[in-house]
Amino acid sequence: MQYIIILIALVLVYLVMMHNSIVYAAMKVEESKSGIDVALSKRYAILTNMQESVKGYVKHESEVLQQVTKIRKAMSLQQLSNANEQMNQLKSRLIALAESYPDLKASDLFRQFQDSIVDCEDHLQAARRFYNSNVTLYNKKLLMFPTSIIASWMKKEKAEFFEAAMNEKGYVSVKI
Repeated sequence: MQYIIILIALVLVYLVMMHNSIVYAAMKVEESKSGIDVALSKRYAILTNMQESVKGYVKHESEVLQQVTKIRKAMSLQQLSNANEQMNQLKSRLIALAESYPDLKASDLFRQFQDSIVDCEDHLQAARRFYNSNVTLYNKKLLMFPTSIIASWMKKEKAEFFEAAMNEKGYVSVKI
């Protein structure tokens, strides 16, 4: 009788551990998703500041700021992906605009902004990789036996990977 109670206790402890590992993995996915949001927020701040700097040289480009403000409201994973694509387009426009204004391009402030953008892009890429890594671990738990049984009882669903937009996957031509 003692052995049966010990066996049942061990099975219950094991089930609780599996349950907790699934919950932990789901929390890591959410944490890393917020990391993407933090990176996009940082990117937004840099682009907004860059926009203010560019405004001093070019008054008629205020629509960029309005577009950045609209993009920032995105919250779901799909919206984050769309925001990322739109931010890439805005970044390209700002860089192209700077090319048209040599005084702006030569300013130290603009160079600092360019360096900040590179840093933001690196941070965003790291946040995406971290998110996708956590999604992989979480999805493995949902699919692999025996945690798949617990996951189905918990009604857990696979998480989606953060994927680059199609225009980010192609060849980039750099003209010097």
